[in-house]
Amino acid sequence: MKKVLAVAAVSGGLLLSAPAAFAATPAEHVGNPKAYLRVMPNAARPGAKVQIRLGCEAASTRTPTSSVLTVGALRRVGRQNDPAKAPAAAASAIVKPVKPGVYQVSFFCGGAELTTKFTVLGERRQVTKVPSGAPQTGGGSAALTP
Repeated sequence: MKKVLAVAAVSGGLLLSAPAAFAATPAEHVGNPKAYLRVMPNAARPGAKVQIRLGCEAASTRTPTSSVLTVGALRRVGRQNDPAKAPAAAASAIVKPVKPGVYQVSFFCGGAELTTKFTVLGERRQVTKVPSGAPQTGGGSAALTP
């Protein structure tokens, strides 16, 4: 009997919390359910080239902006009249020389702002262990002769 009550209590808690999860619809998709924004890859080092893809059904779309990306011209890609998808566009971008961290990329689709996160990675070290001390010299066949 206790097991049944425990399962019912847990199940009831999940049912009560489920509407809260569905209520958290992102504000950027209100009126634009097919709109999207992607940065590929979503993490890169300064100087790297990344691709931005977006979809928007609105008549007015602004070029994506970010404090860490220099974004090129937006160009239309793919079929523009597919009723199952939002008209798509793409742009290339270069990662600016900034501190490593997570930054925001955004664009406006009609009156709604869509945002995504982009991570700037730290510089890659050439070697994993830095050598220490002087290199060994000498040896060889000449060192063996008396």
